[in-house]
Amino acid sequence: MDVHSPPATLTGMWCPRCGERALDAPVAGATPASVHCAACGADHEALADVTVLADSIRQVGGCCAGFARHTLSWEDRAGAQGTTEFETWVQDRLMLRTGDRVSLLFPPGELARPKDFPMPLTAANHTLGASWALVGAAPGELLR
Repeated sequence: MDVHSPPATLTGMWCPRCGERALDAPVAGATPASVHCAACGADHEALADVTVLADSIRQVGGCCAGFARHTLSWEDRAGAQGTTEFETWVQDRLMLRTGDRVSLLFPPGELARPKDFPMPLTAANHTLGASWALVGAAPGELLR
């Protein structure tokens, strides 16, 4: 696939706001990228279709009310590398293995805020064909 063509994997993900598979492909070479939902008009910030180089996870808090703090090292399709820190609830159990292609959708501007650890709304492991609706996303029944 040419690095300038839209990644089909992201366009197949569900919008965390409305549950429809109507996300526009982000502009190539922009990581993180702005992603728009054609169905509901919501904008999201995304790590779109990146390859996992490493995902270091540290659990903070208890087993029921704790967080998994991720330090995700990734490479985009153009070869640019980066690191993104984020957190999820411990119960979310994301599987982001080295070599997997993944996408993470955040609320707009979430990655740029001076907050310690942003939380994604939706995550997908395109290699495994799995996706997760996380905290704040549309109800699970919309995402089936």
